[in-house]
Amino acid sequence: MNTVFQATPPTIDSPTPQQLLDSARALAPELKQRAVQTERDRMVTAEVIDAVRETGIFRLLQPRRFGGLEYGFQDFVRINYELARGCGSTAWCVSIAMIHNWVVGLYPLETQEEVWDDARSLICGSYAPTGKCQPVDGGYRISGRWSFASNCDHSAWYIIGIIIPSGDDRPPAPAWALVPRADARIDDTWYSMGMAGTGSKTIAIDEPVFVPAHRLMPLSSINSGEAPGSRIHQSALYRLTFTGAAPYTLCSVPVGIAAGALEDFTDIARTKMAAQPGGPPRPMAEIEQVQLAIAEAAVAVDAAGELLLRDSAAMDAAVARGQIPSKDERILYRRNQSFAARQSAHATHVLFEAMGANGGDLASPIQRAWRDTNVIARHMSLSWTTTGAMYGQNQLGLKPRGTF
Repeated sequence: MNTVFQATPPTIDSPTPQQLLDSARALAPELKQRAVQTERDRMVTAEVIDAVRETGIFRLLQPRRFGGLEYGFQDFVRINYELARGCGSTAWCVSIAMIHNWVVGLYPLETQEEVWDDARSLICGSYAPTGKCQPVDGGYRISGRWSFASNCDHSAWYIIGIIIPSGDDRPPAPAWALVPRADARIDDTWYSMGMAGTGSKTIAIDEPVFVPAHRLMPLSSINSGEAPGSRIHQSALYRLTFTGAAPYTLCSVPVGIAAGALEDFTDIARTKMAAQPGGPPRPMAEIEQVQLAIAEAAVAVDAAGELLLRDSAAMDAAVARGQIPSKDERILYRRNQSFAARQSAHATHVLFEAMGANGGDLASPIQRAWRDTNVIARHMSLSWTTTGAMYGQNQLGLKPRGTF
């Protein structure tokens, strides 16, 4: 049963990064109290989305020209971390909304004006090019189904993947189209063992809808560093590549989830008695496996968080100089993004193991953190097999195979 939202972060026209971070910390305890219900509902409530909106957090990476703040990715990582300490699913949805405000900033001006006719609009996306696309005068006719569209219930616009057909000696090319919510419907297909509260349902367009050419952007442009938005906004923030920057959306959340699980586990260990074979119960805090689990999880979380903060700070510094990271730097960031997610899953696994049979209790926050981090770590963009190998290939002078 949902309670009245208790956190009351201030409404500020231009909150500082520190004020946004403070708001995220203020929200986290309430998100933690709602985490079980969020998982049961399989989506974040509108009440929570509205509370986050009032803080200004959604505007973090949105262009100033359209009411945004144009802050950086280190602030992005920190905010995701704090929200995820409370509820991983909520943090994921907020992160998705923030990054897509940045993605829309890459599109042509006409598109941005259309999307941000209401500057409070949220955007979600499903990038796999599973839709059908037919070129017509002035644009394209598009239909299809797109799964894993996190936070679609609260989004006014959808970014969906298609393949632009070949023509005029042009090969087929993947692209992302922006469609308004009114042009699509949502199929409730989201039933997952982890990140269950993200509402990552399926967007469906049954009958082809018209998408004007300015609302479709080739993937090559999105990852070129020279997207149309790079010529509209002065900040080099909009010259970053999607594949180099956007994975911070995916990897910062599990670090926060693992940090929250460590806090919960430590609180449990301080007060719980544990059964012992052939003897009386003893305080959980006195068990060496518990003590070692806290140490191992803590160092995994610290290492993962420090890597992300270091790299995002370096990326922000480059943006402040009007530059973008080099290929070698982006590949390093990709390695560390994947490693951070991997370490987060390891941290929660260690804690889950130390809980013994009690770890399987669905009332335990540890098992939810274990499920959530393990699902995130298996996201295709965070695959250690692919990303780790890509870093090794680059170090060995080979052509790196992967996204950066």
